[in-house]
Amino acid sequence: MMIGFVASLSSSRPLFSRTLPSALSSAAAGRDRCTSSFTSSSSSSQYKRKTVTLQQGWFSTGTTAEDEKQLLLDPKAPLRPMLAENCHENHLSQYTLPPTQIGADDYRPDLPKGQRIVAFGDVHGDITALRAFLVTAGILDPESSIEEPVWCGGTTICVQTGDVLDRGDDELACFRLLATLARQAHDAGGQLLLLYGNHESLNAAGLFQYANPGGNVEFERTIGARIDYNYGSNRWRLQFAGNQPSRWASFEPGGLLSENMLGNMLVTCVVGRTVFVHAGLMASHLSPGNSINEGQKMYGGVTRLNQQARDWIVTAHHGENNNWGEYNTVEEVISAAQARAKVASKTMPDCLGGGIGASSPVWMRDYSKPNDAEPSEPLAKQKIRAALAEAGSDVQRMVMGHTPQYKINSALDSMAWRIDVGASQGVMGGTPEVLEIIHMGGDNDEDIVSVLTVDGKRVDGSDRAVFDSSIMF
Repeated sequence: MMIGFVASLSSSRPLFSRTLPSALSSAAAGRDRCTSSFTSSSSSSQYKRKTVTLQQGWFSTGTTAEDEKQLLLDPKAPLRPMLAENCHENHLSQYTLPPTQIGADDYRPDLPKGQRIVAFGDVHGDITALRAFLVTAGILDPESSIEEPVWCGGTTICVQTGDVLDRGDDELACFRLLATLARQAHDAGGQLLLLYGNHESLNAAGLFQYANPGGNVEFERTIGARIDYNYGSNRWRLQFAGNQPSRWASFEPGGLLSENMLGNMLVTCVVGRTVFVHAGLMASHLSPGNSINEGQKMYGGVTRLNQQARDWIVTAHHGENNNWGEYNTVEEVISAAQARAKVASKTMPDCLGGGIGASSPVWMRDYSKPNDAEPSEPLAKQKIRAALAEAGSDVQRMVMGHTPQYKINSALDSMAWRIDVGASQGVMGGTPEVLEIIHMGGDNDEDIVSVLTVDGKRVDGSDRAVFDSSIMF
């Protein structure tokens, strides 16, 4: 991890201190909808809880009014209350996904005949590419705007297979758009499910080496500046030691977006006869019970994978915050941030962990590499056949992103569908395409699988099967 210390934090008092930030009342002046008054005093060796008078409706945290009064200046409390409802246009509720019921929403093998399912791959912070995906999928009204999107997909089920984060400048805008449509889809009887990708895992662990500078600016403008303004201080940033505090605070376990958004995302899901995942699944990932395989890594079924991810992301493993920035030395700041990152990585479940070359559901490439060709992994066909059998008695295909392809294609006798087309300008600027499945829509009740293109064409799935060059005629 790269953790750089930034000492240029505006404050009228010394960088390291044991006292409460001063002048909070003056910082609050003019906040006509946020606060009516602040009361604060200094403390030295012992923390004394401070109180604050708030107008009704400032917070949207599920806490009582008395709790809210105490959370504002509590140096150890979560930062979530600092992004107050009604104070700013882009508050946390804009990122809220409909509640995902693990065991139900993530495992839906029984669908009505003719149910429409669409899926698209990696977005990587490119809002233009995301809009093209959504319009091509027929779920975003093309006449609506990114700021005020309109779901037009009816009862369609859409699965986005992860990696909304990194490599682009509009990551939060992409999540706001997806979350807004997900809520509208839920109300319309449809569904928009978001899966974890390896880049969501990296960000949750405080690893931001793939983040664009423009993306970091978006986090500062949308998240960080609002906390500074509402808190009346930017000393909360010190606990992150200059390592993108706004981004880190948003995606860490127990962080700003952990409960309302990340906690409702999935590692994998079965919809009809298809299992969706970011990178791939093996039988050992899906075997029932407390299966221990893959070098003593713990997996055990679709529902268990998703529950493990949820339990981890909603829990603040680092313990208490240090929102007042009470440190004595630069070394103490860096050490605290390193410990914060280490505990997140150490507690991360195997289904989200790994790295380049790992066999986890968000990292493996056994079925997708090389691009636009049959996999080079010699046992790929046996592996995916075993995984599909574990996923469900009638699961016929696995849909994955992660490895950029020039076009959506299928491999391994159409058991593997690779749908990451590298559409982000931060990847390769590929042309967005969408996979469409009509459940039991064909003759003899087989599924109809097609590829939807941005120019309005519907390509028969059989035309996208890759050629196995190892077969000699």
